[in-house]
Amino acid sequence: MAENLAKARTFMLTHARLLERRLFEVHYEGVSPQSVGNIVRAYQNTDGGLGHALEPDVRCPESQPLFISFGLGALQEAGYRDVELATSVCSFLESVSDKKGLVPFFQESAYQSPMASHWIQSTLAPGLNPTTAICGLLHYQGVQHEWLSLATETCYQMIVESPPFEAHALCCAAALAEYIPDRAKAMNLLDAIAAALPRARFFIPDAPIESYGLTPLHFAPKPDAICRPLFTQNQIDGHLEELLKQQLPDGGWPISWEAPGPASELEWRGRVTLEAICRLSEYGVI
Repeated sequence: MAENLAKARTFMLTHARLLERRLFEVHYEGVSPQSVGNIVRAYQNTDGGLGHALEPDVRCPESQPLFISFGLGALQEAGYRDVELATSVCSFLESVSDKKGLVPFFQESAYQSPMASHWIQSTLAPGLNPTTAICGLLHYQGVQHEWLSLATETCYQMIVESPPFEAHALCCAAALAEYIPDRAKAMNLLDAIAAALPRARFFIPDAPIESYGLTPLHFAPKPDAICRPLFTQNQIDGHLEELLKQQLPDGGWPISWEAPGPASELEWRGRVTLEAICRLSEYGVI
């Protein structure tokens, strides 16, 4: 085991929460992907949604669309399909969506619990983020649902006709492009992302990173990602080199924002450490 990976494993075992530890074990130690599915199920509430600070910066127990995006993402990372669980969240999403199928990050209930300061300023209005990513991840699961069909078509039309110039929303679009069953639509989404991304807020095309934002590695965490052709080899190599340098002496990677408390900070560090080590190994750096 490479030194960087060994140090990251030590950090995960000593600091990360169970979800990220299990994902690490699935990737590197042959643990069954079902173990990740079991953990995500534990976050489900009786209304069908996912809660309990699944996104570590928002500490509420109530179901939130943002948590569903996070949980479905974990299932995809593990390569695990649980159509029953994925379908069951759609009724909750439908109940909090607008007439076009768009959902907000949160319901009002989220603001009754501690959260990171950057989320306090967020809107309760439904939007492309997180709806588009949720749709993509539900398509990965093979879900068939009336709400999903409506939301997917809404997101597709909005992105193709007027792509957002904001990196997080475009990263959500990348998830839809990756997994939408209609591959012609996937290519149209990719074209829209390619046109908007160079001018998008919070996009950092080249290393070094001097402020918060998303890099090409967020859009292409693996060499076979649909968005990989949007970036030069120099862009990818530069960000991989910088990512490798960011590993701290404790074996983990830092976060670049203020978490609402120590538990949140460690949970997020576990998350970004998992992402870092996976990207470095996928590209053959470690």
